Amino acid sequence: MKRIWSMQQSFGRTSDILRKSLGISSVVADILAQRGFRRTEEAIEFLHPTLLNLHSPFCFHDMLQVIERLTLALQQKEKVLVYGDYDVDGVTSTTLLYKVLRDLGFQVVTYIPHRQAEGYGLHAEAIERAAQAGVSVLITVDCGITAVSEIGLARTLGIDVILTDHHEAPEFLPEAFALLNPKLANSGYPFRDLAGVGVAFKLAQALLQTLGNSTVGIHSEIELLDLVALGTIADLVPLSGENRIFVHYGLQQMQETRHTGLGALLEECGLGDKPLKAGQIGFVVAPRINAAGRMDSARAGLELFLTEDPERASELAQLLTQENQLRQETEQEILAEAIVLVEKEPLPRVIVLSSNHWHHGVIGIVASRIVERYYRPVFIIAEEGEEAKGSARGISGYPVLDQLSTQAHLLTKFGGHRAAAGFSLRTEDIVGFRAGLNEQALAFEETLFEEELKIDRYVSLDEVTGNLLHELEQMAPFGFGNPGPVLACKRIPVHSVSAVGKERSHIKFRFGSQGEQEGIAFRLGERLPELNRATRLDAAFSLDWNTFRGPENVQLMIKDIQVEADWRERPLAVKEDGRNAYQEIAATQVEPEIEWLDWRKLHRAEWPLPSNKGRIWVWDTNCRMPSLQRWNDFAEREPTQGENLQEEPYTLKISLTKIQSEKADLGLIYGLPLTEEDLKEGIDKLRKIGIYRIALAGFQSVPEERVRQRCGAITREELIQIYRDLLTKVKESNPFYIGSAPKLTSNERTALKIFEELGLIRCLGGTETDEIVLELVPAQSKLELGSSLRYRNAQEWLDRTISFQRDLGEKSLDKIGV
Repeated sequence: MKRIWSMQQSFGRTSDILRKSLGISSVVADILAQRGFRRTEEAIEFLHPTLLNLHSPFCFHDMLQVIERLTLALQQKEKVLVYGDYDVDGVTSTTLLYKVLRDLGFQVVTYIPHRQAEGYGLHAEAIERAAQAGVSVLITVDCGITAVSEIGLARTLGIDVILTDHHEAPEFLPEAFALLNPKLANSGYPFRDLAGVGVAFKLAQALLQTLGNSTVGIHSEIELLDLVALGTIADLVPLSGENRIFVHYGLQQMQETRHTGLGALLEECGLGDKPLKAGQIGFVVAPRINAAGRMDSARAGLELFLTEDPERASELAQLLTQENQLRQETEQEILAEAIVLVEKEPLPRVIVLSSNHWHHGVIGIVASRIVERYYRPVFIIAEEGEEAKGSARGISGYPVLDQLSTQAHLLTKFGGHRAAAGFSLRTEDIVGFRAGLNEQALAFEETLFEEELKIDRYVSLDEVTGNLLHELEQMAPFGFGNPGPVLACKRIPVHSVSAVGKERSHIKFRFGSQGEQEGIAFRLGERLPELNRATRLDAAFSLDWNTFRGPENVQLMIKDIQVEADWRERPLAVKEDGRNAYQEIAATQVEPEIEWLDWRKLHRAEWPLPSNKGRIWVWDTNCRMPSLQRWNDFAEREPTQGENLQEEPYTLKISLTKIQSEKADLGLIYGLPLTEEDLKEGIDKLRKIGIYRIALAGFQSVPEERVRQRCGAITREELIQIYRDLLTKVKESNPFYIGSAPKLTSNERTALKIFEELGLIRCLGGTETDEIVLELVPAQSKLELGSSLRYRNAQEWLDRTISFQRDLGEKSLDKIGV
């Protein structure tokens, strides 16, 4: 099916700021701006993730209660069961928590249900067997949030259930001893998109920080991140926030993994001792682990990760490869049958297919392949006598779990996410299920079922260089929530086209007048006759290195290629100022000129304020962060001379429509703005609420220390002193504890991030509110502070700010504005 290519409008000013401050190409600056980065410091935190930004596990409201219960279990030598799931997320979660509990001295065992015999989640029979075996504490990982009756059974049998999960919660929650799920409305945790293994890691962090010692704990957190990265990548959670940090550092840790089985699996995949990418883990490593659970039992994967015997690990890794090959063969057989069934009838809005001889373990993958081919929501069902089990995959804008819930009256069980889900029903209800889903789909616009290929940036062929690829790689790891950038060339000259591969199913291109640029399109061999006739083509692609038989060259990885693409402009996903509290004024509206009032040298008592002060709005730059306030709120909060400035900005709690209806008369920009961006933002905010008469007031000089703090700037001398303090700690031990983040000064926190970026320290554990563990890394050569993007940007921002403030205090009114 021909896809529509869409590209977002450009972000001129924002992109230009990012390009200059980060020293990057306009291509990458545009992509960062499109993905919501407005300020340079935000982009730096994205490009250079830091473990120092991890949230405390004790943000979970129930975490302290969990640690108290597990401490009691340790003291009384109670038996603890870790109950997992059979996919990669479940297996890595089980492995991680088992190893931490074992190393801390717990009496711990594991259990993963059999996909075919038992299915997903907690099962009454398993709980009863656990009670008979003397288990008194059961910890679920990557499951349990819908297991109301099973957890009720565990309570009656005297088992305390600590539920750790990340799936969407039902209306009625299980009565577990404690619930750790970031998707619960009252969980307390600030990041809701953790994978199951991410939640398990948070529990492990809390255990290590509470019960750890010099033998277990100080290194353990970072040594677990390879497992966290593997499960996070495989479970297709967004690679943003903490997940991005986990995967960034987890891939590094994976190259020197302490887990014998994971090392053996990487060797089996041909990835041993190589730099790793998220895509390799998702498409090469993870399927082997999943294959065991799909085709038979996930216990082979669990044993692989738990064994410390290299020979046994190698045997198990080879077994998983064999299981994966069997899975691929089975998948291809089912896919071929499914395609025949689809093409017998006109293409429906929702594809629902079933058979009595399809293997339940692989129907989810087949569903994904059908989505790729037809761009429709797909529900594949394996009939097993009177009962049937299904797997669903969606398309953008189609909420799978919500749509399943509309057919709840036909389902015996269901659960999952917005994009994918699993379900069970009676075989006799499949026809009604199919009809019901398609009837519900009539409510969606036709455009929902048109596949859209989102282009990040149009480029010329000359811009496709190794330097561009190096810059794009800084945005990695790529995956769900942070897709690899897709570029496009229009009317690109075609030098040659040829089929390649064992079955000639791929196409190799040479682009450019001399064939200087290579491209490869996988699984497009059937289009060779059509593309071979073209002299120019529109190509959408990502970039990668081609190291096959020769030096490293840039290669176009073709996503789509057309004689003439069907283009559509994509509206802005976020506003230029990045703040959704304000709506854009219609582009067709002609704005009046601003009338400036100069009150910069007037004392407050001398301000010629109108009698109706309720119609005055103030852009107050004397907060820690500038904020827009009503006059009455500003007057109440205004500090007297000598008082500290406000620590927190005022929060605007009124809609733009309401503000505009009040016909505000006057705006104040109060206080000398610290940066040019602060001034522009204030003017923009006042314009958006219809204020074009603006006074400048209270422009006293700002202490340099406050300017430095606002810019995050630290002097070379301060950095040297902080580094010397670290060297003093190293004399006692390395690694070492440095204290909790709240006890660190802003300069110390900034310095640690700079040292981490320069490779001078490694953060081994701890979070933003807990004890931090660092390891000093000897410098291999002389380092330049300017090579730290954080340090360089802060210094440049400070210089710009000082110059801006000096000029602003003296500028004539006709020179102020944007």
